Amino acid sequence: MEVMRAFLAAAVCFGVIAASPASGQHISIKNVYVEAFPAKAGSTKLREDLIEQLRKMGSFSIVNSESAADAIVSGDGETWIKGYRSLNPRSGRLPSDGEPVYAGFLSVELKDAKGETLWSYLVTLGPASESISKDLSKQIVKHLADALTTGSLK
Repeated sequence: MEVMRAFLAAAVCFGVIAASPASGQHISIKNVYVEAFPAKAGSTKLREDLIEQLRKMGSFSIVNSESAADAIVSGDGETWIKGYRSLNPRSGRLPSDGEPVYAGFLSVELKDAKGETLWSYLVTLGPASESISKDLSKQIVKHLADALTTGSLK
């Protein structure tokens, strides 16, 4: 088991790899395509921030078509205003009375070129976020990087 873990760690250093569930072989992920998210409040911004964070990760290139991709990221997400925060406790919960408090979620799935799921994850954040779409995207990419590093893709 330790030999396999060491092999996966070394492979990640030289290029991102993922286990192919069907064949038991390893495939190299160099190019990733991010599908459009379903139309919901904040979903376009979530997709843009996810692409930005994936680019910062530097493990692979983001491509503009599925046919040029080794793996496909599909996702769904939404952000919304949960309420308003004010320093004045008597001001009420109206938009004019304070700063908006956001909530949301981002769920992503990494699939190989054949459409088989390699990895999936869901993140949610509470109201303490300054930029909820960026924070959700950072969390997803952090968990993806962890999965790639530890070789825990399916």
